Amino acid sequence: MKTVQDFQILADLHTHTVASTHAYSTVNEMAAAAAETGVRLLGITDHGPGSPDAPHLWHFHNYKILPREIGGVKLLYGVEANIMDEHGTLDMDEHELSFCEWVVASYHTSCVTFDRTPALVSQGYRGVCENPLVDVIGHPTTAMFPFDYEPVLKYCKEAGKLIELNESSLQWKKGALENAKTVYAICKKYEIPIVLNTDAHYAGLVGRTPIAEQLLRGLDFPLRLIYSLDRDWIAETAEKKRKRYL
Repeated sequence: MKTVQDFQILADLHTHTVASTHAYSTVNEMAAAAAETGVRLLGITDHGPGSPDAPHLWHFHNYKILPREIGGVKLLYGVEANIMDEHGTLDMDEHELSFCEWVVASYHTSCVTFDRTPALVSQGYRGVCENPLVDVIGHPTTAMFPFDYEPVLKYCKEAGKLIELNESSLQWKKGALENAKTVYAICKKYEIPIVLNTDAHYAGLVGRTPIAEQLLRGLDFPLRLIYSLDRDWIAETAEKKRKRYL
């Protein structure tokens, strides 16, 4: 079984452009940075409309005008949708999500009002798993949204959802690194697939995951469970799923 040594992710599936107003780079700048770091599939996933800094819904409707490839980097256009409540309701319905090729679903404190107990957050994640258009559970290690790790992560696997290891959270979110040690040990134990994403809000951060890689090396995490290393699988999965559900 091959485990993590030194590697380069080939797919960075959670990034933000200037369309999210607390991000700082254009699509072209993000793609150029991806090419420089060895990323060959770049997910553009600006914030869904529930976020204070989100673009207008027309932003997602107009993805069709953008190129499929820039400088040798394939582009996957999607959204970081917001989980709005303890039931797993997203801030975009099926019609709106139909314009997106890749959907990361995340909790953010700016979007919720319920009491963030482990039981209610766990219930919310289970609700998200019932949405066939969601691909990834975003940054599940933040201390602001505690949940019952083992049963929820196993449920995510059963529902076919990837679990994100988010470099930005590990670097900037209090408690995320310690929580991540538990979350990804469970993923290893139950063979739950993950993706390494940067959540880059600036081009210079695309494809760079040193903290996440160190964490995975410490866990002796199997390479076969890291789907960011298989660009073609991600692209084919996204295409097949959209054809099936939309």
